[in-house]
Amino acid sequence: MKIGISEWFSGQGPRGGTWSMDAARLIEELGYSSVWMPEHVVFFPEYRSEYPYESGGAAEVHRTLGVHDPLILGAAIAAATQRVRIGTYVFVVPQRNPIVTARQVASLDQLSGGRFEFGVGVGWSEEEYDALDVPFERRGARMNEYLAAMRELWADQEVSEFSGEFVQFEPLYCFPKPAQARLPIIVGGNSDSALRRIAKYGDGWAGYSRTYDDIAQFLEKLEVELERHGRSRDELSLKVGRRSKGKTEKDWEDDAEYIRRCAELGLDEVVVSPRIGDENYEADMRRYAEIVGLL
Repeated sequence: MKIGISEWFSGQGPRGGTWSMDAARLIEELGYSSVWMPEHVVFFPEYRSEYPYESGGAAEVHRTLGVHDPLILGAAIAAATQRVRIGTYVFVVPQRNPIVTARQVASLDQLSGGRFEFGVGVGWSEEEYDALDVPFERRGARMNEYLAAMRELWADQEVSEFSGEFVQFEPLYCFPKPAQARLPIIVGGNSDSALRRIAKYGDGWAGYSRTYDDIAQFLEKLEVELERHGRSRDELSLKVGRRSKGKTEKDWEDDAEYIRRCAELGLDEVVVSPRIGDENYEADMRRYAEIVGLL
């Protein structure tokens, strides 16, 4: 069982400047397999949209002023580390131009030496879509087409072209190509639409805040959907995110138990979010890593 970590790279207060690179070096030293970056382009004082996961995450979103752009931050982390894989958990694909995104992602994969994993999702904040002047409706269909277009742009060929409902481009050159022969697309979400998207476009699953029963039921449905597309679970990297319920050692021990149970369910990786504070950050990070079994 691999253990990744989703850190809150806010760029605010003590976490400004080079803090992210220092934290990434520590994360690599502690033995995490991967480091994951959240994405929201903008945040809002108030939301009409309902946060779809657990209440702790909703409270955090509602008091957050911003996070670093994950692709720019990913390049900085790549330069600061040697081994740890780097990913987005998750990048809201329908909000951005797919040609620009494909080029940025391929550049990051090249700069990291093929260590990037593209965790993707449709997002939940209608306010964010409105601010970016992108329709919130049919965002799932838009995302599917953007993923197909990016696969075309990343293919090992000189000329790329694509014609769809949401994106069309005549024959063009799009370089660089990713360092990885097949750059992993890790599909976020827990819905039936996410199941279909994994089976058709994905190289893995990025679940979040799921109970053991939720995970087992999702994996059963995924097996059926994969079979429909002539695929198997062996082709996928299956991950689930775990946000700590608190900041005590008992909470961290609960995380360790969650990791153990997820291994029994056949997942490949748990991406933890301990949300350790700025004060005593390194000492607390080392203690957390010890409790979850990294040290």
